[in-house]
Amino acid sequence: MTTLTIDPTPGRSPVLAPADAELAAEAARLGAPEGRLVAAGDDALWVAELGTGRPTVFLHGGGPGCTAWTDFAPTVPLFAADRRVLLVDMLNFGFSGARPIVGPRWTGHAARIAAALETLGITDADFVCNSIGGSAALALAADHPHLVRKMVVTGSEPMERGRGPLSEGLGAEGQSAWADYYAGAGPSRAKLTPIMARLEWWDGSLIPEDRIELRYLYSLSEGQRLIGEHPEAWGEPEDLEDKLRRVRARVLFLFGKQDIFVTPAYPVLLSQTVPYADVYLMDDAAHHMEEERPADFTAVVKAFLDSPTANA
Repeated sequence: MTTLTIDPTPGRSPVLAPADAELAAEAARLGAPEGRLVAAGDDALWVAELGTGRPTVFLHGGGPGCTAWTDFAPTVPLFAADRRVLLVDMLNFGFSGARPIVGPRWTGHAARIAAALETLGITDADFVCNSIGGSAALALAADHPHLVRKMVVTGSEPMERGRGPLSEGLGAEGQSAWADYYAGAGPSRAKLTPIMARLEWWDGSLIPEDRIELRYLYSLSEGQRLIGEHPEAWGEPEDLEDKLRRVRARVLFLFGKQDIFVTPAYPVLLSQTVPYADVYLMDDAAHHMEEERPADFTAVVKAFLDSPTANA
């Protein structure tokens, strides 16, 4: 497990374990922005910041090697032009702390994200989230409403009711992806590429080689190995339907029509459960539309976040 040294002195940051420090140096060489560990209660989350303006938190998906940077790299310069972008890696992802989640998983992630934002002195932030990051953010909005102004959620499955894959075959492949990736000889670029191409992108031939390399590198971190080799470390499955009804932030459910994990009806159902939510379905787009169609994704998200609303 990653060993974190939490220094109680105000302003001091936790320290990376040597193995992850080496991976962080390699990630920087491949273009990842400089980041740091931010105390989040008894844990710590890796955060990179770019730009100035309204704080906008980016939370990543749950594929092997996913981080806020790997998921949103093509869009980050577009948002950082007029916003304070905070790329937050959740527990057991990127170079954040490695620790099994005890209890409901989304509530556990939300508590740690809230603690990190409190450390940074951030409230009333906007959120842009992919997949599991959206589920964590919705739990955060219910439990810590002062931290959230608006939220964009893509490809998330926070509610059991109405869930079901667009493709049964690829849905089953997605369910076994983590176990298959860390089984046998363990992680490799050859095993990662079809996960990204078949499950995350609409056109897998467009995936940049450096994105595959970064994902592979992050998949070697202590936290990734922990949840890859010990599925129970993810925490207990959690249905957020009751919490969705308590979300007071305005939400945009932005889903790809070709996302293999859900049908287009699912985000509509989510929008009927959250008190105020819009829906946008993007064509020729799958689970990682923010990587595949970054300009279109940014235009839709910015229009929503920048629009005047009663709760803005």
